[in-house]
Amino acid sequence: MATKQLVNLDALIPRDDVEGKKPKVSKSVIQVTELAKGKHFYGLLRKPLFQRETNDWDVDNVVSLIRSFRNGHLIPAVILWSADGSTFVIDGAHRLSVFVAWVNDDYGDGEISQIFFNHTIPKAQAAAAKKCRDLIKRLGLEYAELQKLTFIASRTPEQLNWSSNIAEPIETQWVVGDAEVALQSFLDINQRSVGIDLTEKYMIVERKAPTIVAARALVSAGRGHAYWGSFTPDNIAEIEKIATNIYDAIFEPEDAQPHIDPELQPAGMAQTANGLRLAVELVNVITGTKSGAEGMVGDTNGGGTLRVLRKVWSVIKHVAGNESSSLSLHPAVYFWGTTGNHRPSMFLGVVSFIQEIIQNKELNKFTLHRAQLEEILIGKNAPGQQILSRYGGWKRSIEPIRELLRSIFDGLANGETEEAIVKKISVLAQGASNDDSVKDKWKETRSAMRIKSSLKNAERCAICQARLVLIHASNDHINRRTDGGHSGEVNAQLTHHYCNHGFKEHYAQLGNPVPIIASPAIHVASKIKQ
Repeated sequence: MATKQLVNLDALIPRDDVEGKKPKVSKSVIQVTELAKGKHFYGLLRKPLFQRETNDWDVDNVVSLIRSFRNGHLIPAVILWSADGSTFVIDGAHRLSVFVAWVNDDYGDGEISQIFFNHTIPKAQAAAAKKCRDLIKRLGLEYAELQKLTFIASRTPEQLNWSSNIAEPIETQWVVGDAEVALQSFLDINQRSVGIDLTEKYMIVERKAPTIVAARALVSAGRGHAYWGSFTPDNIAEIEKIATNIYDAIFEPEDAQPHIDPELQPAGMAQTANGLRLAVELVNVITGTKSGAEGMVGDTNGGGTLRVLRKVWSVIKHVAGNESSSLSLHPAVYFWGTTGNHRPSMFLGVVSFIQEIIQNKELNKFTLHRAQLEEILIGKNAPGQQILSRYGGWKRSIEPIRELLRSIFDGLANGETEEAIVKKISVLAQGASNDDSVKDKWKETRSAMRIKSSLKNAERCAICQARLVLIHASNDHINRRTDGGHSGEVNAQLTHHYCNHGFKEHYAQLGNPVPIIASPAIHVASKIKQ
């Protein structure tokens, strides 16, 4: 089964805050010609800040709507609200964005989108845009070409019908009332139909809280709509810089998929509903904010948001990425299941554990036992997966995962045998159930083969003996240059950044040799499901 390619149309209708806006009664319809960039109506069009990101439709959804409009099929009305000279889309933002994309030939990679995303279009987004544009051309649905039908002297009945259909207006309905009525209308409409995601609803209600603004910034790498755009210029610049650092560490390579790519993202894919939810939970875990907390104080100048992001970065820079403090935890060991499913609870639980060892000043101690800990984690008992099976996903498993890692770590530090540790931690996972349901067996098998191979064949850190992610490996002089070491090949080795710049330097500062860590008994991830 092919992975659906989502078309990101979030750039095409600008956002604005509805609060304080004075409503105005309006009854107009929308002509598609008025959706072209530079047209008066398009210049007035806005999405409220509480609107969800317009990035949830795949290529088929986009193409199907355009074809339906060309063929004269019924298109549900778009619900609008007029205030202070702007026209806000209360419902139908995806539909209206498709028409804007169609008229302007911008399916997430065009002129409007380029400006919106600071001329840095994610690879997966660009690929989806190309696929969408190519299919529209192949099916004869290009807006510019259909517009030319008007000038053809002799049109076929089908062409005459198409020409007439695309001249028809998009139906509209209008909300009457103030900004609170507009917000409540949005919530009522979305909860009555498919049902708005609880995370999205929470982010709408608490949209001005520093934790929510920080989560939006880091999951978008500071691109797209700047929910932080009203803050002071210095704070805006710093927010976008730190958000990009966090994104690069946990969401890159952003288009990697487990059944195709050997290098995977620690936090999974950003531009999904899971990506947004994970960003919120990540912020909550690190800042100690209770999930679902209500009535949070809004940020007025960006200082609160910046403090949140700095705190998140202070932990994440140890988890992944290329900072000198990075442990570069291997995604296939910690964050991905052996059959290609990203495990948000494992990611969040591991982050919580790493935050704890940072606070306890145990990074060097962790490095001494890291390789053994990882072998237990991916051993035949798969304790992490057992925890997830027992407690369920997301928040329910975060604390049990942290306790699991702490139990393994403390056992190793206290000199316990692997057998004794496995026996002890098995109590944590008692009652675990096995769910063998598979949506796409072949895709799962391909993922399993690649992940298993990446674990089996991974290079190992020359210092701690744990697995390396090569794109995040540090080039280390075995004998330091400050101690007279040369730059020849025989004096070079690959290590984790922290092992090189933190662990090794710690012992150098003490004037002691770096401890020799023995290679652990090597396990390979659980067998591929038959």
